[in-house]
Amino acid sequence: MTDPLPPRPQLGRRNLLKNVAISSLAIPVVGSLGSCSTSSDSETNSQAVTVNWSNFTLYMPVDEQSAFPLVESCEKDLGINISYTEDIDDNAAFFSKVKPLLDKGDSIGRDLIVVTDDFVMPWIRNGFVEQFDKTNMPNVVNNLIPSYLGAAYDPERKFTVPWQSGFTGIGFNKQKIKDLLGVDQISSMDQFFDPRLKGQILMSSEMADSIPLVMAWLGADLNNFTDEEFVKALEYVKSQIDSGQIQQIVGNESALALENGDVAAIVGYAGDLWQLGGDFGFEVPESGGLVFADNLLIPSGSENKEFAEKVVDYFYQPAIAAEVAQYVGYVSPVVGAQEEAKKLDPELAQNRWVFPSEEQFKMVKFFIIMDAAKDSLYRQEWQKILGN
Repeated sequence: MTDPLPPRPQLGRRNLLKNVAISSLAIPVVGSLGSCSTSSDSETNSQAVTVNWSNFTLYMPVDEQSAFPLVESCEKDLGINISYTEDIDDNAAFFSKVKPLLDKGDSIGRDLIVVTDDFVMPWIRNGFVEQFDKTNMPNVVNNLIPSYLGAAYDPERKFTVPWQSGFTGIGFNKQKIKDLLGVDQISSMDQFFDPRLKGQILMSSEMADSIPLVMAWLGADLNNFTDEEFVKALEYVKSQIDSGQIQQIVGNESALALENGDVAAIVGYAGDLWQLGGDFGFEVPESGGLVFADNLLIPSGSENKEFAEKVVDYFYQPAIAAEVAQYVGYVSPVVGAQEEAKKLDPELAQNRWVFPSEEQFKMVKFFIIMDAAKDSLYRQEWQKILGN
């Protein structure tokens, strides 16, 4: 076990990543993997295998020296080097950057990457990802929470292993909703769209966050919905914008606006609301919420596939997973992590949005549009709502 980690930065990872200007972070393709990386240079074994791992920012515990202690402990445990780099800021941009190499069958210089679930299909569909050899991953086999099996994009988790996960639902300023609605929490879309909150709500600019919540509320089955049901939800959101009920459709500004008291409620992420503190709350709507997962994949052409699998397996030890959860504040997909978290942070271990029950998982669904053409069409229609 590593030494206790410093407090996590008070900034939600998913909110940080939304609408980031692509030009602000050059994504290296082969060779050097960028400045925000570690390979424990002082102890690097030049004879050892090096696993190149690319991840999002704020998704791995960092110590006061800006090092990644869990990465370093993994290196020592496996006797390898790990070049860990925070160089993925946008799923689509990253995929576009490396696709020309993948199309040619070339290595992208990485052995392990993290991809959000609604961007997984292009990797699998194009044959750009390796199948895991689970014989190298006993912790994953034994410790993956069963609720993460059966995802439409990879039902048996042959190509993907969840890194962290989270819930999308309604975030709210407790005092403001008390003043405006006379309630302590918002737990339904009826409350969210209550006329007394006119001009006091924000929805997410991410189609896969906002539209499914409205679709489920209007009676659609998110696992089997029609074009008409999608359009109905789209038109409802537009009507709420036109009426002024929705103040704005925004990206990463929503949690900040809530914190500043500019609005009463938002479509947001449980992890971000928890990080804002006790004056704010989060609930999954009674009509159904969403669960997302950011997944570990091994891209085709990996030169160190076996050791990449062993790295993934290292982080599926409950004690290690608990340390990650303590820092990032999102849902750990690892059985036993909650018990280990009690030793680190009893308050965190009791947080139902970081360590949810089976009943909570029954309230949410993954929202993945498997048909590439339909996904593109829906996104175009959503962009029209946004004025693009």
